[in-house]
Amino acid sequence: MSQFRNFHEGEAKLQAESGVDTVAFDAGVEQPFQPELNESEVRFVGSRTFAIAASLDTDGRPWASPLFGNAGELLNVRDLNNVGVRPRPIEGDPLYENVAATGELGILYFDPSLRRRAKSLGKGTIEADGTIEYRMHRNFGLCNKYIFKGAHDSTSPTPSPPGAVSAVGSVLSPDDRSQLEATDTAFLASHSDFNGTDATHRGGPPGFISVIDNNTLSLPDYPGNGMFQTLGNLLLDDRIGLMSVDFTTGRTLQITGRGSVHESPVDDAYSKRTLRIAVEEVRSSWADIGTWTDIEAFELRPDLFNPATPRTR
Repeated sequence: MSQFRNFHEGEAKLQAESGVDTVAFDAGVEQPFQPELNESEVRFVGSRTFAIAASLDTDGRPWASPLFGNAGELLNVRDLNNVGVRPRPIEGDPLYENVAATGELGILYFDPSLRRRAKSLGKGTIEADGTIEYRMHRNFGLCNKYIFKGAHDSTSPTPSPPGAVSAVGSVLSPDDRSQLEATDTAFLASHSDFNGTDATHRGGPPGFISVIDNNTLSLPDYPGNGMFQTLGNLLLDDRIGLMSVDFTTGRTLQITGRGSVHESPVDDAYSKRTLRIAVEEVRSSWADIGTWTDIEAFELRPDLFNPATPRTR
């Protein structure tokens, strides 16, 4: 049991190390951590064409999955606590199997065109028609940091390249490495018994994910909202998932493995901590992601500050 209402000991430990007064922080987030959506969030969630789900398999391993669909169909708000989820199917994605087996589900609602995101944690069940009925027990908005703008047309289908097939392996392939090293956006899944299964976003300049070898990758932890939900979860349960989508081709990369938190190199002016992931399983597939346009180019320099740019230390 945690001494705090809203944070567990892993989160509180990292908050204290960063100079955050967790007692005051815990009291201050009481209202935002309510289980129901507010009026603005109802509109935001119901109009999403892209979201990210976090689930657990039967071995307790987290997986991050992309959710694509048309506005009003992908996420159907039943009431302030319940949402119906109907994503386009993706071959090889473990989401439905995981939800059926464990019920664990967290969803990150994401709109890069507005640089807006919010997330919830809860439980899911699979209905006879294939809808995931999702009941939230924790819901809150997030800051707009490190989100790169892009417009999404969900109605324009993305055909898979000729010969594209899904694959499962235990190491990163050359194509996997290339995709990770080129991306500026990734999504993480983690879990704690205190809060549930969590989906979150990470952004940075192309190359912010470093592939150390075929089984190991790392990424910086840029300063965010100070909650340390993902890294705090890893202090209690080191299992983690990472997902990358190529927003041009639809190639989707899902990784699950073990995460560890390290101090960033002294010459890293933007992050104090680095997340390292030891890869255990890799799944690649091709998703109908629609069409993404007007994608914002990322620029990183010490004198340039905007919501998508980490500040120097």
